[in-house]
Amino acid sequence: MKISRGYSLIEMLIVLFIFSMIALISLSFLSSSANSFFQINSKTDNLKQLIVATEVIRDDLVHASDKLARNEFGVKKQIFFISPFLIENGTAIEFVRFSSSDGLGNTGSMFKVKYILENGTLNRYVSNFLNSPYSSNPLALISDVSEIEIQKPLSSSFSSFEPENIPKLLKFNIKIGEVFFKKIFIVSNA
Repeated sequence: MKISRGYSLIEMLIVLFIFSMIALISLSFLSSSANSFFQINSKTDNLKQLIVATEVIRDDLVHASDKLARNEFGVKKQIFFISPFLIENGTAIEFVRFSSSDGLGNTGSMFKVKYILENGTLNRYVSNFLNSPYSSNPLALISDVSEIEIQKPLSSSFSSFEPENIPKLLKFNIKIGEVFFKKIFIVSNA
């Protein structure tokens, strides 16, 4: 009679150890893959926000006007205002823009635009008329912004601009998280 011999305890422990090592390695690989996926998704969302923001800013600057903006009381403000004071207080830039048509024929329209950094989000406010207040519902362009700087690359001074002295180029430096995004925009009516 043949006696079938089974596995010893040592052999079973070795097999369990090998299987647990394989499971541990595959679990760590799966974990790092999931982390990579979420990091790439986060960066993709930031990139999408940047693409939309640059298109909106580009469109506004291409349609920038040399007209004076007004406050709610009709008092004229300076044109195309950029200043360290405004940036420190949240407003990055403020100007008047026009469109070739307002949808009611070919009359065109003019309205005020300003960009404000609020609670880490770059918001775009619009006023449909030159002397009306800005809308209370801004367009949120980019979130997680820690710093914004707007410069005139062809000049070293920050100021408001006279109608004949609107900048031809504006350089935006936007810090998102730990990454700097730099873009130069052309101003059409300069």
